[in-house]
Amino acid sequence: MKQPGAKTLTLLPRNSPRKKLLVRTVAGPAIGFGHLRRTLILAGKLRRWAQPLFLLDSDDLWSQEQVMAGDFNYQCFDARKPWHGLKAAAGLLIDTRQNAGLRRLVAEARVRGIPVVSIHDLGLAPIASDIAIDGSILPATDNFRQHAATCLTGMGYFVLEDSCEQLHRESKTIRRRIQKVVINLGGGDGSRFFRTVLKGLRSADTPLEVIGLPGFCSWGQETVTRTSWDPLRFRWLSRKEDVAKLMFAADLVISAGGCAAYEALCVGAPLCALSVDHYQAATVAALADAGACIDLGLGAQLRSGDVRRRFAELDLNPDLRRRLSAHGRRLVDGGGAQRVARILRSILSGKTQDNNN
Repeated sequence: MKQPGAKTLTLLPRNSPRKKLLVRTVAGPAIGFGHLRRTLILAGKLRRWAQPLFLLDSDDLWSQEQVMAGDFNYQCFDARKPWHGLKAAAGLLIDTRQNAGLRRLVAEARVRGIPVVSIHDLGLAPIASDIAIDGSILPATDNFRQHAATCLTGMGYFVLEDSCEQLHRESKTIRRRIQKVVINLGGGDGSRFFRTVLKGLRSADTPLEVIGLPGFCSWGQETVTRTSWDPLRFRWLSRKEDVAKLMFAADLVISAGGCAAYEALCVGAPLCALSVDHYQAATVAALADAGACIDLGLGAQLRSGDVRRRFAELDLNPDLRRRLSAHGRRLVDGGGAQRVARILRSILSGKTQDNNN
């Protein structure tokens, strides 16, 4: 496995004209929202050097809105004619498990001499890219490595917001008892899990402050607000609050096993993680084996009594929470976005990577 920092990259000079970077990604309840979030983070880091153009599905209205909100441009992706838009591009970034049109898109990029960088989770959806990057905890498979010219793997490449990296460097306070809990179950439909988690915390009969992240889909969040969770003091995250800072200040984070889990680990929040599918189950199990989280199992099988028992175990054991925090921070340092952005800047400059570090 190639570790972060093992290469010195040639960066694009500041006075160079901005190059066109095509970004193919997809987001939504079925595939998740992490793919778009990662590409938006990277696009923000490359703004001075590149002109990102997102290739989005015509019906992916949410992604289109997010891209425009970030002051970036997009065009609709046609799997039948995926080469549309490749003209004058200096690089192609792909972050999606949806493979419609991808093989043709990559092949057309190669014909035009456009380098391809792809970002993956768990080695899924390998493609014939020039550089494949997988920041998940599980090792890449041989099949994944055989597709790309160069593979960069390990959690040092997991792309997170800058605020996570900044908070990673700050000292995390572990209180004697749990007072504040953050629930972050991802951007999709959390209706199956939120009430189970809240019922479990309520049954612990402790006056906790509980903040929930409502996600990006409407699934009946208002019904949760109307429910009395006494003695819990429950509220939804406000738009003015920074998620990373909120998790950093929390005594416990209960999250799904996607990007939210990596964010919690990076800022040092003691973590209980549930899985919404078998992919997340593999990730959470590996994180638990590494001593970085408590595995709550599949969310569909989770019971409020399970939440109550895990909470009681952690509430009365600050040393366990301290160990979880330390192990999580050792795994995820928050510098992945900077590392991947440097790779993309090198690609856009037309320079190759120096392997003689």
